[in-house]
Amino acid sequence: EVVRHLEEKAPTATAEKWDNTGLLVGDPAWSTPGAVVSIDLTPESIALARDRGYRLIVNHHPCIFPKSKGVGKVTAGGLVFEALRHGIAVVASHTDFDQCALEVPASICEALGAEAVGRLIEPGETALLKLVVFVPRSHLEEVRAAVCGAGAGQIGAYDQCTFGSEGEGTFRGGAGTRPLTGRPGRIETAREVRLETVLPRGLRSMVLRALRKTHPYEEIAYDLYPLAQSPAPFVTGPARGLGYGFVADFKRPRPFMGLARDIQKAFRTQGFWLTEPAPKSIRRIGFAAGKGAGFVGSAAAAGCDLFITGETGYHVALSGQRAGMAVLELGHRESEYFYLETMSTWLREAGIKAAALNVKTQKIWK
Repeated sequence: EVVRHLEEKAPTATAEKWDNTGLLVGDPAWSTPGAVVSIDLTPESIALARDRGYRLIVNHHPCIFPKSKGVGKVTAGGLVFEALRHGIAVVASHTDFDQCALEVPASICEALGAEAVGRLIEPGETALLKLVVFVPRSHLEEVRAAVCGAGAGQIGAYDQCTFGSEGEGTFRGGAGTRPLTGRPGRIETAREVRLETVLPRGLRSMVLRALRKTHPYEEIAYDLYPLAQSPAPFVTGPARGLGYGFVADFKRPRPFMGLARDIQKAFRTQGFWLTEPAPKSIRRIGFAAGKGAGFVGSAAAAGCDLFITGETGYHVALSGQRAGMAVLELGHRESEYFYLETMSTWLREAGIKAAALNVKTQKIWK
């Protein structure tokens, strides 16, 4: 039940191909009164689970990485082995979480006093599909609402984006069929609407599930087309399942020192690495948790004055500086602090208790 709830929140299909997410350790039939939330699988997270009687740990980083085709990564004395030995399951929610948890950009922007205007896109990323489905007019609004509610129809800052054109469909049902109109064995005609919309590739299963639940036909005629649009540096609007982090603006330019204090307070950290010279004022910021090296160019192209991330590497940070953008590195785990808050909330929504570990001290955070 918990895994199914997390799949609705952050479908594993939205994770990168190289990632390893979902239930990695344990049996989905196990029961648990609660879960430990941690950035990594650690001795402390296992000890806390045992102390609380919890049989589940939900990590941000996968405990088996890269993907393993067998049990070669589960060796005696290792953390995965210890979790199994004590009957503790381990779930990872990594790049799927980063692409789907819109609560994180909202929380960080609120803490810094900024307004999100979009999400960062890694260069070369093309992750959109177009859905075309033929619907009888009697069920058009129900189907449209269902597929958009599942994540389709988001274009920039606009949602519920669809197009419909009317036409005539024909069909003949075989023996044993139960068509919505007409009778089996006869060629029938039906007035239908060709409904078109777009969706992130990773939300495909959720959108199709919503389509099948609301469409009245026994057999649904639909097409899915991959879109090869040239990627912009960032997609506008709160796009779920598409892009990472955020691009945000301040109503008025902020002095760097005041913003730096707010950043330290928001992420509960005492320091950071910064390219020099420090910018005097900041109008637009970009953020990507974890290793943000792949988004430095996108943030600079989006006109960010400051890019906040976990780590980039020396030369990549300098490339941002040369493009006129300061790069602020919090530390990989430190930048993922808001995972703890959001995942804990998701687990409580699933009806179980949650205990999170501080990313630095490995003591109970909340």
